[in-house]
Amino acid sequence: MRSQMMMSKILVAVILGAIVTASPSAATHFDINVINQLSHDRKLSVHCQSKDTNLGSRKLAVGEVYGWGFSRNIFGTTLFWCNLSCHGGHNRLSFNAYDESQGKGMKPIYELNWELKDDGLYFHDKDSGMEVLVAPWMQQ
Repeated sequence: MRSQMMMSKILVAVILGAIVTASPSAATHFDINVINQLSHDRKLSVHCQSKDTNLGSRKLAVGEVYGWGFSRNIFGTTLFWCNLSCHGGHNRLSFNAYDESQGKGMKPIYELNWELKDDGLYFHDKDSGMEVLVAPWMQQ
């Protein structure tokens, strides 16, 4: 009985290991960059995290990048979000820097570049060179 339970635990560990190793979602690496493109040398306060990982807060000078890399979890639920503020906290913005549930069926973008400008948050696609205004600053 005891050896049967031990064998079952080993089998489960081997199966989980095979899933993690073979799963494309677990093996795929992503990079996220939050870039301060504000004018007038304004600093940008950035705090990013996921459910499991608090990446901490940083103040970015103009042109500086807050970046990190990660691999998606095997459950397909990876989510990183960021809270931003500038101009003495008068301008605030929150956004999902990576939300796997929003990209189902879409071609994955492995480098996500978020640029903060005077009018708000832009997504910058390096491959096409296209920038899209995603969200304007919220005034406090």
